[in-house]
Amino acid sequence: MDVVIRGLEKSFGAMQALRRTDLVIRKGRFTTLLGPSGCGKTTLLRMIAGLERPDRGEILLGDECLFSAEKRIDLPAHKRHFGMVFQDFALWPHMTVFENVAFGLRATGQTKELKRRVEEAVAQVRLQGMEKRYPHQLSGGQQQRVAFARAVALRPQLVLFDEPLSALDAVLRDEMRLELMSLVRDIGLTALYVTHDQTEAMSMSDEIVVMQEGRILQQGAPEDIYRTPAHPFVARFIGKSNWLVPDSSLLRPEHVRWSEPEEGAATAYPGTIRSVSYVGDRYEIGLDMGAIGQWTAYHSTRLQAGERVTVYVSPEHIHHISE
Repeated sequence: MDVVIRGLEKSFGAMQALRRTDLVIRKGRFTTLLGPSGCGKTTLLRMIAGLERPDRGEILLGDECLFSAEKRIDLPAHKRHFGMVFQDFALWPHMTVFENVAFGLRATGQTKELKRRVEEAVAQVRLQGMEKRYPHQLSGGQQQRVAFARAVALRPQLVLFDEPLSALDAVLRDEMRLELMSLVRDIGLTALYVTHDQTEAMSMSDEIVVMQEGRILQQGAPEDIYRTPAHPFVARFIGKSNWLVPDSSLLRPEHVRWSEPEEGAATAYPGTIRSVSYVGDRYEIGLDMGAIGQWTAYHSTRLQAGERVTVYVSPEHIHHISE
């Protein structure tokens, strides 16, 4: 079932953490709330989970009302049947893997066939044989999988992820990102994921919700968010932007050409190379474009800083933001 959010608002004293928000989290999809710290994404997640009480609005799961300020309905978190995976894993250090995974089932009274359900969840995250280990005997990635298994064991309608990979090192984070995405899709879960990391959001999501200062700026598929940003903040926050007109017209670095196209019209722009960075599969070139500002472009070979160059831009690669 879809999770439907209507007119949700939340303030902490004089600070409005979430402005009036409408959102639908589609069943079976991986939806990501993306934005900088303080944008309201974690507040929204916690209200959906039942860990924070909204000031106004309502939250529905299909036809069931989980929260309504007007109707004075507020279903407790443990009755919403959502799974949660936290940033710090939140594992009990004195409990084995088996008991950590079983904890949510015991807490909600779901003890029928408990052993089978725990073993099934452990198998789904590929931790068979580690049931008797304690958290301190596991790697960071294995601890993360235990936290995920605990959520999956509840057979939740929705799994909520609160920046679950941010505590891991860069290499492990990349590995776990792919593994987590695969597990969510293989099991067929509905996921709501919170992060400030654009790479996580772009690579994992079916849909991205970009937030700033307590409001949703844009919602859509990763490709649409990147190719056609609807707000200057979205263009700057996701990927690199080369502005032709500040906050209005831009192109992405991969569309900067180093020679004039043989077919179609293109506009020539003179500039100076100010920096050259090797990033593995290409060189990232920083360009000083004079009055236009600073651009980024990509090149297959190393160029020299200080060199004067001319780059070309085709009209079809220019995106115009209209607010």
